Amino acid sequence: MTHICPCCGHEATVQQLEKDLVRVKKKPTPYESGLFEEFRSRYRGKKRGLETELENFTRHKDWRNILTKLTKLKLNFDVTQSKYIPHLQTFINQRRWEMMEQDEVESPHPYGNEHDWRKQ
Repeated sequence: MTHICPCCGHEATVQQLEKDLVRVKKKPTPYESGLFEEFRSRYRGKKRGLETELENFTRHKDWRNILTKLTKLKLNFDVTQSKYIPHLQTFINQRRWEMMEQDEVESPHPYGNEHDWRKQ
């Protein structure tokens, strides 16, 4: 079934119209923009403008899920090596928060309790 656009007279199928709807991105709400700005202010590396960084961030498909992770993430960079902290855009594009999440999960007993010599 084809539909005709009342403005331009262009014919399109239902499948084409559905694909066009998927391509339309929802802009971040003011609350989500505030969350990103809060994360951005905590980030110690070099940054560009807020709008530029937010636009870059929303290019990822799962940016809404990532945003909640970033607000809870502890940014523990080595203070003495501040020149090696990546730019914010690099941090986002290379998904470096995933490496930081893995560091937070370290267990106090990496070899298990069976190797605890203090156990009697």
